[in-house]
Amino acid sequence: MNDVRWTGGVSPIPAGEGWLVHTPAEEFLAIEPDGGTTDLTDPELRSALAAEGVLAGPAPRPGTVGVAGDCPLADAVADLLTRTGIRALRGTEDELIGRAAGLAALVACAPWLPDRRWTELDARCLAAGLPWHRGHAEGRRWYTGPFRTGPADAGYTDTRTRRLAASPWPDELTAYWRWLDEGGRPEPDPAAPIGAAMAAALITADLRAWLCGEDPPGRGVQAGADPATGRVARHPVLPIPAGLMREAPAPARAGR
Repeated sequence: MNDVRWTGGVSPIPAGEGWLVHTPAEEFLAIEPDGGTTDLTDPELRSALAAEGVLAGPAPRPGTVGVAGDCPLADAVADLLTRTGIRALRGTEDELIGRAAGLAALVACAPWLPDRRWTELDARCLAAGLPWHRGHAEGRRWYTGPFRTGPADAGYTDTRTRRLAASPWPDELTAYWRWLDEGGRPEPDPAAPIGAAMAAALITADLRAWLCGEDPPGRGVQAGADPATGRVARHPVLPIPAGLMREAPAPARAGR
């Protein structure tokens, strides 16, 4: 069909002198010769097809994504990035921050929430001008994002502050995060590889959109993937205006 490049998921089906196009949204477009042209080099026809989202958009721009973490999520993200045509560079958060100038983005992966470390990493990525994404498990769910692409986006610090403000148990939540920071570990979840794969797909889709010049679905959104139900819940996160950010107080301990 000339030099046309269809987007993924399109099925162009010959239909007489024209074409029947099955779209990625599972709809049908009829390209008929009556009163028009089926020549796909025609600018007007190409423009109409592009407006319907069936012509391939730009490929991911060249760039390397740093993937930090030693866990199933990091392995899955690096694998999906590579299979999607994006170069992945493994390393620790410190190593990758040190190479920020050569990275298009950083993905921090953890099997549980490293609250103290990611609070610091949020500030370090912002100072370095490095977009960063993240994913971790909490309970049986795997959480991703929000993907912070720049200073105007919600970052980890915004997310934790808003989460504490909305929680009916802010003191208990703070104590739980401190327990994790101090070496506490949840019981292993047999379904963890499933949740990690779900989270990796969400993170990779965001990074591919970002490198293709599109708005990532995970920008300003935290997603929670539940392997027990197969559901993904998305929660918008707004950045907190400068000067209003406050650290949650440590919970009172019994007997003190």
